[in-house]
Amino acid sequence: MMQFLAFGIRIGAMVASLAATAIAPLAAQGTRAAVLLTLPTSTRALGLGDASGAALADEWAVFLAPAQLARVGTLAAGVASESYLASTQLSALAFAVPAWRGTIGIGARLLGYGTVREIASQLPGLDGVETGRTVSAQDHSFVVGYARALPRLRGIRAGATVELFRTRVADLSGQGTTASGGLAWTSPSGWDLAASVQHVGSGIRVGATFGELPQTWRAAVAAPTVQVRNARLKAMAELKRVRGGVTSRTLGGELIWVGIRGTDLSLRSAYSYRDRSDDRAPLSIGAGVGLGRFTLDYAVERFSRIDQVTHRVGLRFVRVSAGSASPAK
Repeated sequence: MMQFLAFGIRIGAMVASLAATAIAPLAAQGTRAAVLLTLPTSTRALGLGDASGAALADEWAVFLAPAQLARVGTLAAGVASESYLASTQLSALAFAVPAWRGTIGIGARLLGYGTVREIASQLPGLDGVETGRTVSAQDHSFVVGYARALPRLRGIRAGATVELFRTRVADLSGQGTTASGGLAWTSPSGWDLAASVQHVGSGIRVGATFGELPQTWRAAVAAPTVQVRNARLKAMAELKRVRGGVTSRTLGGELIWVGIRGTDLSLRSAYSYRDRSDDRAPLSIGAGVGLGRFTLDYAVERFSRIDQVTHRVGLRFVRVSAGSASPAK
């Protein structure tokens, strides 16, 4: 416990802005645990303000919309990372492959708070003196999911995931398990609908502190793709509510220009209407460049109160084989 107190004093300034923007609004609503589960994973989805639930067709669905894993028809993998708030590092990876008449998805994410030198605290004569040791903190999780199309219900897909979560601060740690499930439907005219309930669980305890998980409800819609020569435009919207009252309503769109020899350029943007306690700027912007099996994505996110901008970069790989669909965008 002494190390925990020392660590908290030492990194208080480092995590202050993170707490103010991401942790504090949730804690105020009664959601104090597993903040990592609410942070960005997919770079493309971040550029769309997380409004991509109904339009997803890639490996990142294992985090964002379980039922949409069923749309992945070939092996796909992705990795994304960024220097997040207050010198933290936020990274994630995802993998999907068709199996057992559906698709299996696997993913992992990590929020590293960094390592600092331990300072003695509340010890007579040694208060403020370095001990020579270092302490650190991090959150990480591992998720596995499965989804498939329901053959008797045309256009409907169902999926579920289980995620193991662990948080560690110096010598204290806690862990928990969450479950998510969802449905998705594609109409004959090309409209997509998706709904899910995520992060259902009993909460976790770290030391003497117990926190509820950020249980989340999501409902999304995506309009049919509009094709104009080599350009494709898709509009989408999503409603998301986190237990405790944090709600966001997002409108987004993506423009993809398809070039020659498997190249493409994507531009994305979204505008979100969020509660005042959320410090994220309402406008999201992203872009992507595809070359054959690989796609490089970029997204920028701004936090108004602390005037900080984060830059997330992601790389995707999709195996394209004879008879398989083109890489999902």
